[in-house]
Amino acid sequence: MARFLKNPTVHDNQNFAVQLPIVPSSSFGDAPASGLLRFNQSTSRIEFFYNNAWSQVAKIGSVQLVVDNLTGDGSTQTFAMTQSETDTTAVAVFIGGVYQIPTTNYTVSGLAITFTSPPPAPGVNPNSIVIIHNINSTNVAA
Repeated sequence: MARFLKNPTVHDNQNFAVQLPIVPSSSFGDAPASGLLRFNQSTSRIEFFYNNAWSQVAKIGSVQLVVDNLTGDGSTQTFAMTQSETDTTAVAVFIGGVYQIPTTNYTVSGLAITFTSPPPAPGVNPNSIVIIHNINSTNVAA
């Protein structure tokens, strides 16, 4: 069952705003209703509930792309990134200028990217690894 604020409008000297519930990630139980809004105290983000999931409201504007330039050695499969990622599709990855397919050619977890095959060593093939962050959102990853 949805919860509603008794007096959701806050006003002071002609300035109007709506106060969202401030709750941890676990609030609203297992069956919230589509259309609910909340300020997630656990993540410090505004969220809405739609299609059976809480989603973050993205800010308007743009963020700077973050680019990691790494070098393969023919044996290393896991590399450190400069920005933490939880979604493999949230980065664009290229080895020697060739696009790598998310979850097929690599996975990400936190600051680590792991390739299914080690990128080539210098002098064998182009071994430049380019990882581009922040491609799927106007919000920088936390």
